[in-house]
Amino acid sequence: MTKTVLDLNGDPLDRGRVHGETMAAQIGQNIERYLKRFELLGFDRDAVLSESAKWSEALRPKDTVFWEEIDGVVQGSGRSLDEITLLNVRYELLVNMMKSNAQHQATAMDACTSFAVLPERSKTGETMIGQNWDWVKDIHTMVSRVTREDGPDFIHIGETGTIGGLQGVNENGIGTVINALLTPDDGKYPYEKPYRMRVRDIMNARNMQEAILAVCGTNRSVSMNFLLAHEDGIAIDIETGPDREAFIYPEDGLLTHSNHFCELDIESEVVKLWPNTMYRNVRLERLLRQSQELDSTTIKTAMADHFSHPHSICAHYDENEPETLRLQSNHSIMISLNQRTLYITDSSPCESDYEVYPLAA
Repeated sequence: MTKTVLDLNGDPLDRGRVHGETMAAQIGQNIERYLKRFELLGFDRDAVLSESAKWSEALRPKDTVFWEEIDGVVQGSGRSLDEITLLNVRYELLVNMMKSNAQHQATAMDACTSFAVLPERSKTGETMIGQNWDWVKDIHTMVSRVTREDGPDFIHIGETGTIGGLQGVNENGIGTVINALLTPDDGKYPYEKPYRMRVRDIMNARNMQEAILAVCGTNRSVSMNFLLAHEDGIAIDIETGPDREAFIYPEDGLLTHSNHFCELDIESEVVKLWPNTMYRNVRLERLLRQSQELDSTTIKTAMADHFSHPHSICAHYDENEPETLRLQSNHSIMISLNQRTLYITDSSPCESDYEVYPLAA
């Protein structure tokens, strides 16, 4: 396997400590790379870490178990709580700091293209979800395979130093992938649960009701799209603004989404930054509909599509753009909810094959 896999067990502090000790060097590199990115956008190190401290103080009471695991990462890595918090709330922190400073440079966020394939369209009769994760270069990620007594076992991939994850599935056959959304209302409710805490809440879910509640149970600091699915062939896309939601359901066994609001009646700022969102989801749906029995081969072909390259489903850096707007597909992921298995490319799907990462070690 190309991705580092951490098998984590024990109590939250133990899990975090092993994470921090094992990945200390990569955690340090992620911290420095994000601090440099904030600096590129006009925010100095002290201001970023000072704001990070406010987030940890406000969020800890909302989920003490989550923050106990972060404490373990702090202990294991030898980095400060403010630095580890920065990694775990970097998306919300950046959006909120941009909203409070009109002089910041325009920046891209995690721009992904997601899908759900239900059993009636799957060659193997499985429920599958997945996406390309489009973000900046040189950010370390890892796969966490978590066995625990304080909640369902799960497997997910996330940025090294974070514990909430980006995409994953739990032992109850519940999975999620996420897409960035932006609206002028972002920042209206500061210090609400960041999306990483909500992804962890989804991994904690016993059923779909609890998974939906993880997304919709409270207001949000920023907008985000959550594609939730269950192995029994249920998929729901939830577009969220700070205090509103809209729900999108599959048609003929397929569902796709990118980075703009398709159902929620709310202004979207994303098209001002990466207008390719307006065709990526439509293009992906069209490609997937060309096959009546989708499998890893046909899905990979669609995820490696280069229509409108480099601003394509399989994204690549556009050297003609400002540095703050450049994105690439760092990995592509398919998740078999029935098999509790992740299939992940090590780089863009046009350059590498999917490797298998099962929940069962």
